[in-house]
Amino acid sequence: MASKIRILVGIAAIVVAAATVSRPLIELLLACLVVGVGLVGRELLSPHRELPPASAETLRAVHAVVERWGEDSLAPFITRPDKAFRFTAGGVAAYRVIGDTAVVSGDPVGPDAAVPEILADLREAARAGGMKLVVYGSSPRHIAAYRKLGLRALCTGEEAVVDPRRFSLEGRAVRKLRQSVARVQRRGWDVTALTGDAIDPALAAEIAAVEAAWRAEHGRVLGFAMAMGNFDPGLRPADLYLLGRTPEGELRAVMRFLSHCGKLSLDTMRRVGETPNGLNEALVCRALEVARERGVEEVSLNYAGLGHLVRRGCRDGRVARALNGLLMRILGHRFQMERLVRFCEKFSPEWRPRYLVYESRLALPRSILRVLQAEGYLPHPMLSFPPAARGALRARVDGLLSAFRPLQWRAGR
Repeated sequence: MASKIRILVGIAAIVVAAATVSRPLIELLLACLVVGVGLVGRELLSPHRELPPASAETLRAVHAVVERWGEDSLAPFITRPDKAFRFTAGGVAAYRVIGDTAVVSGDPVGPDAAVPEILADLREAARAGGMKLVVYGSSPRHIAAYRKLGLRALCTGEEAVVDPRRFSLEGRAVRKLRQSVARVQRRGWDVTALTGDAIDPALAAEIAAVEAAWRAEHGRVLGFAMAMGNFDPGLRPADLYLLGRTPEGELRAVMRFLSHCGKLSLDTMRRVGETPNGLNEALVCRALEVARERGVEEVSLNYAGLGHLVRRGCRDGRVARALNGLLMRILGHRFQMERLVRFCEKFSPEWRPRYLVYESRLALPRSILRVLQAEGYLPHPMLSFPPAARGALRARVDGLLSAFRPLQWRAGR
């Protein structure tokens, strides 16, 4: 709760600082703050709707679409069984309903020309059910088509993608990577790369034990659009596993890359117990070497939320830079943005933008809230109040929102 309060206080500080910019911006930011706080209050007082898990038949159909059309690095992650699916025009959209919003997991997967049609169909279905729509993790490929549908797009970060055919540990630019690999080797650690079809039951049990130990240490697993989360996709033949063992042969680190259409996307990085500095770097380097040997076109390392701000900073004037710095201080520790960016930059990746696609300015605070809930950073509605107390508190929250409707309307024009 304390971390959530700090985030809200930070947003309020940004609003105050923005007072030196312009009145329309003040109104927009203040509207976002008020609506966001009001929505949080409503969420905690509302029941949560859960959809039943997808059937085995549905999941087989989703896998078939991904195998045929899953070029995008987020495509393999739509196969999680905790998502709902809508099939249209030979493709599929994956989403989760949270409150009154359908949160779509990346772009729909299907023929390029059909993707806008798939999203438009899902949007109409959502409207028929009284819901809003938000897409998290959209690629630049379809942004123009989404805008033609009347949707808005906001860059929310960047993804680090490496071409393994160009990656090398030679040269001064990768000196620190060479040192990391050498350090792991000097300490007697063994780094092995195996595909899913080479993992026997005994090794699968070792990997499962590392996963269980990691989860016991970390409590909850984050991720929705860009991770398999609590769900194991199974030992699919082409998936790549990197294993780190101590000099005594104990498995302490497991890294998994999901295979899709001749590419690889990093899913999990698990380390337990004491491990040498640079082990993750050594595992990634080995993965890139194997990918190069096997002719893999590209390897997606990670999505860095707000990574574009971390990498380039803000170039829009003194006040904007101050606001950017404040935002980084508030959110940086919580989301480890800078740490993730600096790790990925060691491999000289191409940085590709990722977007939040939403319906309107007024819908933006709600969309962000829903995405944070889907990703696991904020809880779903779960507080239990007596019916009478719930009704009274909700009436107060509704009154607060109603008082600011003129301001919301002006900010949303």
